[in-house]
Amino acid sequence: MAIRLLRLYGYDVNPDVLNKFKDGDKFFCLMGETDKSPTAMYNLYRCSQVSFPGEKILEDANKFTHNFLQHCLSNNQSLDKWLIAKDIPGEIQYALEVPWYASLPRVEARSYLEQYGGANDIWIGKTLHRMPDISNNVYLEAAKLDYNKCQSQHQFEWTIIQEWFTQCNFQHFGISKKELLEDYFLGATSIFEVERSRERLAWAKSLIMCKMITSYFTQEKPTTSTKNSNETRQMLLNNLLKFLHQLSEETYETLGKDIHLQLHSAWGTWLMCVGEEKTACQIEAELLVRTINLCGGHMVDDEIISSTDYKNISKVTNKVCFKLQNRKVSGCINCKENHNEVELEMKEVVKLVLDSSSCGINKDMKNTFLAVAKSFYYIAHVTEELLNFHISKVLFEPLEYDS
Repeated sequence: MAIRLLRLYGYDVNPDVLNKFKDGDKFFCLMGETDKSPTAMYNLYRCSQVSFPGEKILEDANKFTHNFLQHCLSNNQSLDKWLIAKDIPGEIQYALEVPWYASLPRVEARSYLEQYGGANDIWIGKTLHRMPDISNNVYLEAAKLDYNKCQSQHQFEWTIIQEWFTQCNFQHFGISKKELLEDYFLGATSIFEVERSRERLAWAKSLIMCKMITSYFTQEKPTTSTKNSNETRQMLLNNLLKFLHQLSEETYETLGKDIHLQLHSAWGTWLMCVGEEKTACQIEAELLVRTINLCGGHMVDDEIISSTDYKNISKVTNKVCFKLQNRKVSGCINCKENHNEVELEMKEVVKLVLDSSSCGINKDMKNTFLAVAKSFYYIAHVTEELLNFHISKVLFEPLEYDS
């Protein structure tokens, strides 16, 4: 747990220390233990997912703990020797079904809030005891209040973005409200804080804009009349220009930063590639990241995009997101083709984001790259049924308070 948390917060940690807890191809918590703790192996499994390329100890830990935890669930052996908790099997099942690359913040929070037992958790030592600094009802109720507050804001924004969708007539381009809901969900579950509404909406609207533009260039038929074609083209341009103007205006009003030229430059670069459909898709992730970072005030100057660190993280993020996009489009959600390449490239993204040595980019900017990459991984990984379940839970079902 310490390795995972320190790494997630940018500290330089060496996971080779885990070799002290490895015996052959197995891992243990205490030397000579006869039965392993599901919660200890669960924490080792979560740690192993936040790995960098070439870290064999974490690769070994991932294989062992994944198999161990699956065995625990399938044989109903999830009771722990250290802890009596509300839903250890549920925590393990979520971790196995939704790998960390696909575990979006608000989905994970919702799942854990339903599994966390609060003051009812009992720890097992020489006696049964409680640990109120770790498990208490104040944490639980405060977390529920915060969750529902964010959800109320998200529901308000969902109403606003539907009005925008109707006004822009996106259905003319073959885009459905279901797609709008999915795109808004990705933004809301990744950037959930109430005060970050502009970034969240920029995320969702950018995805819809990209779909509108690529739809126009890939589906426009030669038989379409010149008049209708011109009207459609004008509608497209109006929607895009209004979108960029609104983002620039709102960012200036809130942060006092004029991002008009930077936004137009980012979208102009992407538009130049739209004629080559494959090329446009290959840099769509970077466009999304730049738009979000500009709206959030994270990009302090234009020089950053020319830096080596920025180019490296943009390149690998674009590369892996393009492969994930192709995997989803082809309908091959769980296929093994290029799976190893995707996993390795996700590790590279994680390293570039979490490794403190790449200090040329500020933390907020780097975190956006990881958030976007994880959203692409999520969409490629989940089934339609699971996606709909998560949307319902995160956006529309408030948490109930204990009486």
